[in-house]
Amino acid sequence: MSQSTKKKSVLERLPPTFREQYFSLFAGPEPETIHPNLYQKLIDNGTDQILSQLKKINAQRKQLLRTVKDKIRVKQLAPDENLAKTTRIVASDASNNGVDLRSAFAPLYASTAIAVEGWKIVDEPVCKVGESALWSDEFRAKSRESLLTAKIQFEITTEAVVKWNPKYAVVDGTLLLNYGLLPFNSPSEAYNRDFNAALTSAINMLYACYKSSIPIVGFVKRTQRTTLCESFGAPQMRDTALLDLILRKGQYTLPEPEPMKGFVVESYKKKAETMQIPPQDIAKITNFYSVYIRTGLTTPYRLELPEFCLDRLEEIATILYKTSEEDGLPFAITEADHLTRITSNLSNIRTLMLYSKALDLVENGEMDAEDLNLLALQHGESWTIRDDRSFVSTALSKSES
Repeated sequence: MSQSTKKKSVLERLPPTFREQYFSLFAGPEPETIHPNLYQKLIDNGTDQILSQLKKINAQRKQLLRTVKDKIRVKQLAPDENLAKTTRIVASDASNNGVDLRSAFAPLYASTAIAVEGWKIVDEPVCKVGESALWSDEFRAKSRESLLTAKIQFEITTEAVVKWNPKYAVVDGTLLLNYGLLPFNSPSEAYNRDFNAALTSAINMLYACYKSSIPIVGFVKRTQRTTLCESFGAPQMRDTALLDLILRKGQYTLPEPEPMKGFVVESYKKKAETMQIPPQDIAKITNFYSVYIRTGLTTPYRLELPEFCLDRLEEIATILYKTSEEDGLPFAITEADHLTRITSNLSNIRTLMLYSKALDLVENGEMDAEDLNLLALQHGESWTIRDDRSFVSTALSKSES
């Protein structure tokens, strides 16, 4: 039997579900088939309702602005280019984009850290990849993946700080684990274990920076915090909505008078105690403060920093501001993001590689064709690797000719 005949035989024996998903990659996008009435309610009527609510929010924030403008402490930064050029900082980012298969969830996550001086990366990045695994019994699979993503980001940041001994360290995201990742609702044993490991990694990172006198801040791009507005009697308004009217480019709010509170902060403090960190040091690394900064033309971003970094806030804020583009993202954050981001395309390439290698196993007799259903995408998961101009089908036709 020729090689091409053998491959054709394998393809013919593929389970229908697997075959349909595999070859859908090489087809054009599906047309929209939503019912016209639903379209009208969702798109036409729905947008009218959203804009009506947005007008109310806008009126409320302008009313609030008139009463609290003088109560929010703001400071202007000086664009010190020499400081930005000569100061070494470490920046880290992490990304995740696992896939839900019919048989299990396959996590995909990684983290990268870089050393930067001004607008230049001064050394090869350091990277860490999450463990390749299949989770068939984890009902909070996405949350667990995010938890482990944060864990390896804390670990790679610690490694980078030790390696490059920077003046500052910046984490793309929060220093505190997201509240939604707390092990509520009877989590699995594995989830509890990973949560504790993530806490340990976070404390190790913070304490390593503290002992080396290296201030560390979290640069939070997506913030939903309402604490500031809540203190002024508007708990349903996001802080950034109000501060968008107050902060000008190069300005930042002074730290809140009291440190952040909540279950996550308490978890950090308890973990630090179990790690036998001296009580006076625990307060320095687990009392967290928030400030808002406008580094570009977009709405303000949030900085999150522990107590031991407060006296160096203005300098690190100056560097972040000076190295930012119009979108407000500092050079170090942008570069770390580019080197780390796991797009849907990349995730799908991995899944496609799994398919390809599984087909080889079938061809070699190590798996049955019907076993490939284990790799079928969960209902609702879709491919995004497409070229709308010519589609990958042209490549397929060329390979068969």
